[in-house]
Amino acid sequence: MNYRSLLNSNVWRRCLGGWAVLLFAGLGAPAVAWADGDARHAKLPDNYAEVEGIVAIVGDQIIMISDLRRAQGSQQAAQAAVPTDAERPRNESDVKMQTLQALIDNALVLKASKELGLSADEHEVDRQIAQTRQKNSWSEEEMLDAVRRIGFVTLAAYRQNVRNELVRMEMLKYKIGSRLRVMDEEVKKVIEQEHGGGTYEEELHARHILVLVPADAKPQEVSKLREKAWHCYDQITVENKPFEQVAADCSDDTGTGPGGDLGWSRRWTLEPTFGTKLWSLKKGEVSTVIQTPYGFHVIQLLERRRAPVKDKDVLEQFVRARLNEAQFVRLYRAWIEELRAATHIEVRT
Repeated sequence: MNYRSLLNSNVWRRCLGGWAVLLFAGLGAPAVAWADGDARHAKLPDNYAEVEGIVAIVGDQIIMISDLRRAQGSQQAAQAAVPTDAERPRNESDVKMQTLQALIDNALVLKASKELGLSADEHEVDRQIAQTRQKNSWSEEEMLDAVRRIGFVTLAAYRQNVRNELVRMEMLKYKIGSRLRVMDEEVKKVIEQEHGGGTYEEELHARHILVLVPADAKPQEVSKLREKAWHCYDQITVENKPFEQVAADCSDDTGTGPGGDLGWSRRWTLEPTFGTKLWSLKKGEVSTVIQTPYGFHVIQLLERRRAPVKDKDVLEQFVRARLNEAQFVRLYRAWIEELRAATHIEVRT
């Protein structure tokens, strides 16, 4: 896996995607933790299995164990375009509850969309499914196998999931996207304060370790890979092994320089979740394990510097998108709290 190419492919993801890049922001919402002993070694057993049952009731909707298990194993559903908190708990129960809280938020949005009478365009459902097949070069049989691996018994069940996601996105566009208002004066203020009036940008020199997670990974596989990433983190922070040595031994990214070196990067060229975490680090600091659509990462910030702005239009687009992102998250969280307060929610642990 060449993460550098993945970073570059996301240059326009935030700048030109508008509010759409934020549609899954709720999946980073804070979760209520379940206490269950030593989190450092918590992981799913190899013979992990769960019987079907109800884990939550949201109004007139129910969330089943199979829904929760599927969401835990789905990397794309869990991290697509998430610009908010990417931290992943080490404790398996905390991960489980974090995922459940996200599913509850999703159910609340779907409930609101149902009350408005929103529905998905079936042609768009077809297009999304065809796009997934094409992206992965799957035959019909391979598509069905992948769908089953992530927990859907039939293609029809998977199709309903796609339909629900499209409706949810349309609801977010209607409720939140239509309210986004970033004024030109706000953009100019940020450019003036943080970019010398549009003369420079900040570049960061970093390195990372990537533990790649397949998009159709099962919960057991995700658990093992997350534990692998935390083991890499332990080697650096507890055993005091050099980051570059651990990266050489552990990282699945074959496209970086020696020791996981990513070179110098500007924030708008990075995958949003990755960039947000990297920019929060201090020089020399090592992040805990974070998650992006590609897998689990451990990042170290090496240096910061200022560099001349290459394209003022791109800088302005990036700043505007960043302000849109922050505004969206605030509006979304406030709305979700309103929905939670007005809806009967029962979590069955």
